Amino acid sequence: RQRQMCIRDSLTALEKLMRYIVATRERGLVLRPNRTWDGSMDHKFVIHGRSDSDYAANKDDRRSVSGGRVCLEGCPVTFRSQTQKFVTLSVTEAEGAAGVMTAQDMLYVYRLLESIGLQVELPMLLEMDNKGAVDLANNWSVGGRTRHVDVRNHFLRDLKDEGLLIIRHVSGDENDADIFTKNVTGPIFQRHLPTFVGTDKYM
Repeated sequence: RQRQMCIRDSLTALEKLMRYIVATRERGLVLRPNRTWDGSMDHKFVIHGRSDSDYAANKDDRRSVSGGRVCLEGCPVTFRSQTQKFVTLSVTEAEGAAGVMTAQDMLYVYRLLESIGLQVELPMLLEMDNKGAVDLANNWSVGGRTRHVDVRNHFLRDLKDEGLLIIRHVSGDENDADIFTKNVTGPIFQRHLPTFVGTDKYM
């Protein structure tokens, strides 16, 4: 019975997705950078990431969902939603795992630009909406029951110590990565959508 309910929910979600795609067939990504590059090799490109997670979202195995996006000069260049490969034991751990995923995407963009001789402004900014995850990444104590998240935290701390990354808190209302973790309500979806598609005729 649980499997049947899961299939029914999946079909309902798929039908909703298809209706949305058909109704907004002219909608797409808008790449509108914050600054204009004059071609100078001294220009330092800005990479900015945001991450979020939906804790224990999968009812079958209780794995969380990570969501994140990376912007280059204000343009979304990578974004993804993925079920975590492990079961996390707290919201903070799930948020930290999502932060690591997004940090890896930021490093990819950074190294890609470097490989073609372009410069990146360092440190890059990663924002998360969970204060505990931010504090752990910045090595600020949040309690004594966090040993199990040690490895991922050290990854973020190493990037911070190397001057590659700075991790800051952003409020949940402003975190546009939220739309990659769950089926959010219409108003929340519409609030964050312009980051990716600009302002179009469907709004």
